[in-house]
Amino acid sequence: MIWAVAVDYPEDLAARIGFLLARAHLIAREEADRALAEVGLTAKGYAALATVVSDAPISQQRLSRRLRMDPATMVDVIDELERSGYMQRRRNPDDRREYALVTTARGRALFSRAKRALSAAERETVRDLDVEETNTLRELLGRIARKPGSLTTAEMEKNALSAGR
Repeated sequence: MIWAVAVDYPEDLAARIGFLLARAHLIAREEADRALAEVGLTAKGYAALATVVSDAPISQQRLSRRLRMDPATMVDVIDELERSGYMQRRRNPDDRREYALVTTARGRALFSRAKRALSAAERETVRDLDVEETNTLRELLGRIARKPGSLTTAEMEKNALSAGR
C-alpha cells in the first residue's frame, strides 16, 4: 500500500522512505524554525545552547565536533549567543589556549522558552497522529538515527567517549 502524500508525487517516489523522511524533515524544520524565531533563536543557536546547557563546560572545538558544525560557523553562532548575553566563554584553567563555554541565567531561561516552543511545534508537526503513533514514530526514527556502524553514529560515540561520557 502506498501512503498518500499531500502533494501529488509519482507513486515510486512517494513510496521511498528516504523521500518521505526528507519531506517530513522539511515540514518539521519549518515548524521548528518558526517556533525558534519567535523566541529569538535559530536552529544552530538552539543546538549550541542545548548542548552547552547539557554538557557545560565544553570547549568550542568539542561543541563544533559534537554538532558536526563547521568551526567558523560555530564561532559565529557562539559570538551571537555571547553578544546576546546567553552564553559566556571562560578560559579553561587546565588549558589556557582553550575557552570553555557556559550558559548564563539568561541563556538557561531562553533555553526553557525555546524547549516549550519546540514542543508546541512538534505537536503541530504530528497533529494528525495519536499519542501511540507519535511514540512509535519517535522510537522508529531513533532506531534509524542510531543505526550501528553508520558514520554519524560512530562519530557521536567517539565524541561522547572523548568527552568522558
